[in-house]
Amino acid sequence: MKQYVYDFYGENELEEVIDRFRQERREKAGLFITLYHESNDLEKVKESIQTLRKAFPQSAIAGMSASGGIKDGRMVLGKSVLAFLSFEDTEVSVHCYDISSMTPGEAGERALESFCGIRNLAGVEVFTTLSTVDVDDFLTELDHLPPETAIFGGGADAYTGGDDTCVFGNDFISRKAIVAVCFAGKVKIRVSQNLGWQPLGQVMTITAIDGDKVIRELDGRPAFQVYEKYLKMKKSDFGGQQLISFPLILMRKGRMLARLPAACRDDGSLIMSASCFEGEKVRLAYGDPNEIIARCQENTKQLRTFAPEGILIFSCITRRLFLKEDANQVLAPYGALAPVCGGYSHGEISRSGGRTSALNMTLVAAAFREKEENGMRQEEKSSEGIVFHTETMTTIQRMASFIARSTEELEQANRRLEEVNRKLVYVATHDGLTGLLNRGRVESILHELTDDRQKNHHVFTAIMVDLDNFKGINDEFGHGEGDRVLQEVAGVFSKKSPPNAYIGRWGGDEFVILLPGMEEEEAAALAETLRKTIEETVSCPDRSPVSASLGVTQAREGETFESFYHKMDSALYQAKFRGKNTIFLM
Repeated sequence: MKQYVYDFYGENELEEVIDRFRQERREKAGLFITLYHESNDLEKVKESIQTLRKAFPQSAIAGMSASGGIKDGRMVLGKSVLAFLSFEDTEVSVHCYDISSMTPGEAGERALESFCGIRNLAGVEVFTTLSTVDVDDFLTELDHLPPETAIFGGGADAYTGGDDTCVFGNDFISRKAIVAVCFAGKVKIRVSQNLGWQPLGQVMTITAIDGDKVIRELDGRPAFQVYEKYLKMKKSDFGGQQLISFPLILMRKGRMLARLPAACRDDGSLIMSASCFEGEKVRLAYGDPNEIIARCQENTKQLRTFAPEGILIFSCITRRLFLKEDANQVLAPYGALAPVCGGYSHGEISRSGGRTSALNMTLVAAAFREKEENGMRQEEKSSEGIVFHTETMTTIQRMASFIARSTEELEQANRRLEEVNRKLVYVATHDGLTGLLNRGRVESILHELTDDRQKNHHVFTAIMVDLDNFKGINDEFGHGEGDRVLQEVAGVFSKKSPPNAYIGRWGGDEFVILLPGMEEEEAAALAETLRKTIEETVSCPDRSPVSASLGVTQAREGETFESFYHKMDSALYQAKFRGKNTIFLM
């Protein structure tokens, strides 16, 4: 394959580009045309499409409006960027979905059905209007494609901002649509992504949302307060460029995703650039141009071994606004590998680890090749010409490193403290020999259950257990064997009791099992099962069986802690009085 990249402004220049391409092109192969248009005026975009369709009627065309173009290793402002991808043995098909007449999920189902019928599908490029289309359901359907199928793309944007963006495929154009381009055959596609913003500060939890793009609360407080507390920002600052340096970073299925607040509501809710879900963990992040540039250099080193013949790039508009004149420092390493065509987008799309996500503040690069051999033949270009801000940015980096390290040390200390507290709580509430709850904890739970019985009339029962002739086991075989018997009996209770049971050692050889929601007949059957299991599986060193007496009672209306405890004790006494190794239901 070979990729030809041009820029133009207006139809006269487009005609000149077409003439130049016809002169430069030598191969007779299939052609795919992709266009990142500088205008969001539908009539102007249509005019460009018609000019291209007239010149190349058999070629597939797809693209979007963009807030800047990318040509080889540089950004192009105020002009459209156009690429002709000439393939030798690759079929390209364009599929358009009008989201004003179907949901993204329905579009995804149709797309999946169509794409599964394409032989040797190598990749899918997605153009969409992310400002008007919630693309998540569409992408979820595409994730049913084989994991080796590359998926990448981005959201249309415009220099004027807002929702008046457009995507197009062949003769179709819309402000609310998804256009998918399928590449099948000999082509190989490798997708990489670069973020570069670094998480900073403590981890927070999204505790309340309004839909999937509005965060109402972080850690139980209005989400805006995070920016107010740590960055001294006002609600009026949202929507401006100040926030570009400080998005939120979340981890989703092991993937770091940036989310930029686009606006702040009066109630302190933050309107986000892409999906966020309740329960997800987030952190504030900061932008470092040096880190962003370095990450792109690292990505291109990895792409070099792929030996690309063409690269398509979707780069978030926030990167251009943040980096300003340094944006070319990010793009230059890609331009050193192969011809590059792309545009600045409103959100990006990339598949990683089998899951396709709508991204933000990211650069997504899709590298193409048809040739079989790997490895670049030319020598790797040096980083000469890549300018790092060695003075001012060093101070920022060191301060950020100090804050990040200090935060990490505090979090480690907190985790150690939480672990110590967890162990202390365990020791304070559990019996050291059997691992069951201790008497103090069982009494506390029993108080809660009797109070709940009085207030809400919820049923519960209890089984009180005493091992028969346990003193004789200690006297004849020693306390070590007595401890073993207690542990084995505790194991029987843990294995046979229901998951919601509270099992505790009451003292010595006595145990209590509290059973919320269980009626007395079921509890009596459980008690009989426990009695038989102990007799059949627990024995003394001389192989004589261990037996137990069990009293069963159910809490009644008006029951208090004292009255119920007296009933438990009386039920156990009756079981012992009736000959031991039995159960008694009171």
